[in-house]
Amino acid sequence: MNVRDQRGFTLIEIIMATFVLIIGMGMMSSIFTGILNTNFLTQRHTQAVILAQNKIEELLFAGYTSPLVNDGSYQNPLNPTNETGDSAGVFYQFWAVEDVNPIEKAKLITSTVEWEDADGTARQVILAAVCIDESN
Repeated sequence: MNVRDQRGFTLIEIIMATFVLIIGMGMMSSIFTGILNTNFLTQRHTQAVILAQNKIEELLFAGYTSPLVNDGSYQNPLNPTNETGDSAGVFYQFWAVEDVNPIEKAKLITSTVEWEDADGTARQVILAAVCIDESN
């Protein structure tokens, strides 16, 4: 039997296959890490939108004549809040109420939630609604 007739892999082929495998695994881990980061950012953004929306709904439900809807700028006394609005979180919640001109008996409510991502990037969600006096 001739040595050239033997079938098998050479050391160079094994090294190249290992190299390709390592590069492929590195790319997969990079993609997986990116997906996890995007998922985390999306989750935080959704939580912030819910906080801002809950504040607007609370003020709209209170109604135009409620002292909660007096003109001014406010902040949550529990800042920083968590996703449910309780203290000890990462979100800072603010809202402002102002008259809408030239519309009579209408107030603009602006709800803002701010936070920082893990990499220190400042993020912000701003929602707005108009509260109208429906008593007349």
